[in-house]
Amino acid sequence: MVTLRSFIVATCGVLVVLPQLNGHVATAQNYRPGGRYFLSDSAISPRSQLAHVRPEVHKFYRPRHLSQNTGVPWYSTDTRYSRQLFRRYVDKDLEGELWYDYFGNPIERGWLLYQWTQEQEHPRGSAVWKTGQYRSLFRNLVVASDSDRFGDYRLLIGDEISTVFTPLTFNKPRFNGLRIDHTSEHYATSLIMSRPSFPNGNDVFGSQRPSTHTNFTNLFGAHVEFGHGAGRLGLTYVNAHHGQTRQRFGEGSPFSGGLTVSQNVPLETLLIRIRDDSPDDDGGGPLLFNHDVVLVDTSGRELRGRDIGFAPTIQGGVARGNNLTADGSESILMTYDMTTLNYDGAESANLQAVRVELSVANDYRIEIASDRQTDAEVRRAQPVFLTAHRAPGNVRDNSNARSVVVDYGLPTANELIGLNWDLVDFRNFSLQGEVVVNRQHRKYPNPDIENRHHVVNRQIAAYSQAAYRRFPWNFFIEVFSIPDAYSSSAWLSDRNGLISYNDATRSLYEFVDDDDDFNGIPEWQRVTQLSSERAWPGMDENVDFIHDYNQNGNLFPDYEEPFLKFRSDRPEFLPGLDMNYNGTVDRFENDEFPDYPYKPDHRGFNAYGSANVIPNLTVTIGHQHMGLIAGDGRTRSSYALARWTRMLPGGRLRIFDHVARVRDNIADPLRLWVQPAGMIGRMRDVADPLPGRNAWLQSAYADLETEHRSGIITQHRWRWTTIHQQTADTQLYELDVRRNSGFFGLVDRVELNIPVGLAVLKPRWKSEYRNNRPLRRHLPATASLEETITLIWSQPLLEEHVTVGYFPGFGRQLFSTEFQVGLERSWFRLLKGHYEHATEHFRSWTLLTQLQNRSAYLGYRLVSRLGLEIGRRQFEIRPTQHRSLVFATMHVGLN
Repeated sequence: MVTLRSFIVATCGVLVVLPQLNGHVATAQNYRPGGRYFLSDSAISPRSQLAHVRPEVHKFYRPRHLSQNTGVPWYSTDTRYSRQLFRRYVDKDLEGELWYDYFGNPIERGWLLYQWTQEQEHPRGSAVWKTGQYRSLFRNLVVASDSDRFGDYRLLIGDEISTVFTPLTFNKPRFNGLRIDHTSEHYATSLIMSRPSFPNGNDVFGSQRPSTHTNFTNLFGAHVEFGHGAGRLGLTYVNAHHGQTRQRFGEGSPFSGGLTVSQNVPLETLLIRIRDDSPDDDGGGPLLFNHDVVLVDTSGRELRGRDIGFAPTIQGGVARGNNLTADGSESILMTYDMTTLNYDGAESANLQAVRVELSVANDYRIEIASDRQTDAEVRRAQPVFLTAHRAPGNVRDNSNARSVVVDYGLPTANELIGLNWDLVDFRNFSLQGEVVVNRQHRKYPNPDIENRHHVVNRQIAAYSQAAYRRFPWNFFIEVFSIPDAYSSSAWLSDRNGLISYNDATRSLYEFVDDDDDFNGIPEWQRVTQLSSERAWPGMDENVDFIHDYNQNGNLFPDYEEPFLKFRSDRPEFLPGLDMNYNGTVDRFENDEFPDYPYKPDHRGFNAYGSANVIPNLTVTIGHQHMGLIAGDGRTRSSYALARWTRMLPGGRLRIFDHVARVRDNIADPLRLWVQPAGMIGRMRDVADPLPGRNAWLQSAYADLETEHRSGIITQHRWRWTTIHQQTADTQLYELDVRRNSGFFGLVDRVELNIPVGLAVLKPRWKSEYRNNRPLRRHLPATASLEETITLIWSQPLLEEHVTVGYFPGFGRQLFSTEFQVGLERSWFRLLKGHYEHATEHFRSWTLLTQLQNRSAYLGYRLVSRLGLEIGRRQFEIRPTQHRSLVFATMHVGLN
């Protein structure tokens, strides 16, 4: 019995241990003396180590989270932390999990950072996963690299990768996706891939589950440049397309895209709208002579609406004989009820194409919609019209009568194919430019057709710039043509396959972003990226990633805030050119267009020649000829400008003057920051007043900066702009425009640093005079004077530190702690009229105290501030405003 009992116990022990061979034993074979692990040769067929097979019945009392450890203690007593030091449960070399590739080969022990998979013919087969380690350890950016004697290789996965191909094809300061770069001596290439629909993967930030979708929008693109020395030639391809994982791989085309699940149903309603392309011109609207619809079924048979009695219901328009017209805000709406179609087996479910033929003339805009092209609302979805055709120019005499075919399809893909060239200073000659073919793909919805009816709209955009420089001469010419229908945007599908065609914020992905202030954050609102509504004028010319007119990041411009206003001047005081003649200097403009080199729907040229007449004096003469392609507008201008700089003892004098004879009726609206009186600022759409319809424009600027031996620093800034209209008085009165308008401004500032022991007293004075005569008659002429006096006392405290400077034998005395107190007194007087931000006289004072400390902390430089700010602004009529602020802040950095 004893022998039999021993045999049974041993057998049971083997049976208990053997099932663990494929788990713990497979891990145990990776163990080496010294606590190090190595990856096994195969993860599919692990080897068995018989040394670990023991005929024991009792359980292993070992914490389950230490599965990597193969030691088998008699008892586990290492969690009595009262006597033993607390240690990491798992050694840092053993953290994470063991990962294998699809061949079954081990990859690495650690974490999965990023995974993007797309499994075809499978519901919810598109998955992107960005794990917590990707966000926390690597801060949303991972870079792999390699190199050899032929070049360098980089693989980047990140959420905010600055990526630029060319200005017309791809320019995103914060690209979210995957990028591969390879550069050699004679070529450089980049490849990008992304899923713009839910690019961050997880449905919930920080989720440990991947986000899977059936409908997706994928992006891929490539740019390669060839060349050596001064010349380079580049090729670019960018594509964004819709798809769904329920279809087979290769079904359709990744270049032309496909329809989503929700779009793959027969049409019930098709709508055509015809309206005036220039509704503000009081006439010349579209004229509709005739119309018909052509239906193509799955057998290829074509049926005309007039032959089978299938006609639309027509709303709107005004009858003119046997024709219809629509002027101004009027429109002609044609509605086809596809559910009523039933002729010889032809119905909406078995149609493969539908096109509408229209005979039109004059200034028409044709738009199309359907019940599948909506605002994506779950209940009562409304059709959304997209432009199909526009009449070139603004014809009003029926001379452009033509037949227009509208071939219906839902947008499925957008691709850009570009060629760019760049020649830099080859024998004093430089040349650059690009030409891009834009292919916009559309497909007709029908679930029973594998090869769907495919419609392609082609647009070509191009520009080129050439320059010749040989002292003292400089010649430049630029030629450009950007059609209005040219698009670098792609529609985004949500997880249900719906697209909101009227909501650019949630449904558009941009190849070229709108970043007018160059701070790396696009101005427009898009769901796939950060956005900024505070695009202050002045951009970021000091390259600190902060708006130059809002350095402290609040909702008030610096030229309106105490102490900051001393060094900050309003945009109207700063020089610059206004080449689109909308009243705003070009570098201060903020619009809602992609950052193309030239605006859409513009075609023309600009050329100038300049010469250095005498040292530091440059004179330029040029001409601009530009017009809208589909719209109605022209710009003709001849201009001259002069620049002169003179270095003085202890200072510098600069003078700039620009004179232009302009005929411009192209409206260039802006979106600018406006600061109303007594309120926080906000962005506002500003219409173009068209000051240069027929006028002489002049803009002059001068500044003088000096630094005296006594330490006094002075600056004087002068700006003068005038607009003299050449139009008759009666027409000026109808346009509500003054004959003469303009701006005159003068800024003077003086500052001085006075040492008082270890302390420093900084007296400052600034005077700002403005005289503005607006273009519009109904706006009052204004003039104001503001005087500001500032006193700042800086007192070092606590221990003094002496450090050795750059030159031996000299040192600098530094104090880590400093107490500062400042008093500012301002007087503002309205000499005539009133401003939007200031409607009456006022005087104000502000007192600011601050205790500042700079010290080292954990390898960083820590700056802490404690302080109090109080102020008062006393008006003549309105009640006095009081303000107080108590603050405690800490900043940390490496410098």
